[in-house]
Amino acid sequence: FATLRVVALPLVDAISEAATQIISEFDLQGIANILWSYASLRLRDFPIISSLQQTVVSAATLVASVLEEQRPSYQEAARYSNHLCQLVWALSFIGKLEGELAASLKGLMLDFARRQDKECQFQGSARAKTHRMAEEPTLILKLRGISVVLKPAHWEVDAKGQLSETGLYLSHFMQEVHEPSPVLHLQEFEYGFIHRLDVPSSGLILAGTGFEGYALLQWQIHSYTICREYAVLLRGHVPGDLSIINVPVQDFLPGRSFVDENGQPAETHLKATFHARRNYASKEHFGLVCIAIHTGRRHQIRVHTQWQGYPTVTDEKYSHRSVAVSAQGLDFNRCLPPPETDIA
Repeated sequence: FATLRVVALPLVDAISEAATQIISEFDLQGIANILWSYASLRLRDFPIISSLQQTVVSAATLVASVLEEQRPSYQEAARYSNHLCQLVWALSFIGKLEGELAASLKGLMLDFARRQDKECQFQGSARAKTHRMAEEPTLILKLRGISVVLKPAHWEVDAKGQLSETGLYLSHFMQEVHEPSPVLHLQEFEYGFIHRLDVPSSGLILAGTGFEGYALLQWQIHSYTICREYAVLLRGHVPGDLSIINVPVQDFLPGRSFVDENGQPAETHLKATFHARRNYASKEHFGLVCIAIHTGRRHQIRVHTQWQGYPTVTDEKYSHRSVAVSAQGLDFNRCLPPPETDIA
């Protein structure tokens, strides 16, 4: 019912009541699925939620103890970690992740990751350096188990697989510049990436280079303690009072996303900082906008701004051909702040 965006309260009530009666029979995946379903529909005040809050830690601890007795495969470890991330996101999204519950789930994630780091016997080797004609990424920060890399345009953050034809995959670069690590070599752990950035875009990417670092970043992004901000050039005179776009985005289909009432929750916060035009005589206006996203749907910014009527420039996928222009020639010496906008 959640995937289909069916918000029929009698049905949701009946499911909640029935599930509460058999809560002890749910495995960790079942708990995660139910919590995700109610959270994605923003249904936070049903009895099943309280019941699951009381059950989730014991269920997750039980699975962790079973895995501890054996040496889980990378697939099994990734599945358990994904279930924990799903639980953390769902509880955080509906404002139910707090206090002892939050501390317990965070502890489970990090303890399991530390055991993986300790017991890991990865036999891989660093990827040989490849000479490329394109601009190379830059390693900005390298900490124990965590790195920050500046991705240039045209490179793909291939966490979900290598879907572009550029041949420029950020996972390859990370494997070249770091010591051998299973996290950076395994697609089950999305090569250490915890978020993506569209191929035409440039910006900072966070990656875990060890299991503990990866788990810590996953905790932060799913509990909304990491804020992602972007600077985006849009076509049109973006109004100063346009501050939020909150419409569902359908991103289940491969390659392209779109606004759809049956899509997943998607929330984009934006603030126009100034306007520009191509030259003194031009009537073609552009707006530089600062954007923060509360959710991370594929192509969310591009889909939301296009739906609002201010598509991103140099975007051949989501903009009209006339909008896919180069920024060259914009008269930034004739920039004015948008009306009624505080840019202090």
